[in-house]
Amino acid sequence: MKYRFFLLIMLLFSIGLCAQGNLQFNQVLVINAQSGLQTVPAGKVWKITSFYTGGGAYYGNWTSNTTATWSVTNPNPCNGATSGTVSVRRIQKFRCPSGNNRVLVNGTELDMDGTKGLVWLPAGATLSLNTTPCSNTLSPDVPAATPYYLNDQTNPNQSFNYFACDGAINAGPVTNSIVLTVLEFNIVP
Repeated sequence: MKYRFFLLIMLLFSIGLCAQGNLQFNQVLVINAQSGLQTVPAGKVWKITSFYTGGGAYYGNWTSNTTATWSVTNPNPCNGATSGTVSVRRIQKFRCPSGNNRVLVNGTELDMDGTKGLVWLPAGATLSLNTTPCSNTLSPDVPAATPYYLNDQTNPNQSFNYFACDGAINAGPVTNSIVLTVLEFNIVP
């Protein structure tokens, strides 16, 4: 009799473990470092489906100045002038390193590369993102409306050289970002 009672209890217990509910899609969340600490609400689960480090770009000095000669095929990028010669700064543009961007679940760092971005979080789990800014290392700063020659190395496969005029570029911190896409599901009994 004890054996049958034990089997009945085990059967009921195992059914209870399996019948935890179904998942019903609720919403898509986009979470970044500015979102602050996030907690998975009761009755819900989250699935992190993508991880993107949108590291900002920083600028640094690059060799000595160069002489720019403006023409119809190479106009001044700030004012459109098609004639004249001027000495312009040479600067380089790089992507901020992503190594200091961290995803923390319940205070423990996730290896987003190892998980391929597919992580499930149960109700009550906390999620936070930490980023470390990088810095423009220009000296001196580039004033607004001043053309410069740019060696753009933000594309890991190819660098580009061109004249630019993007407004003032000042030495100092540059925002370094991290973004997660999260699917939220309701647990339906």
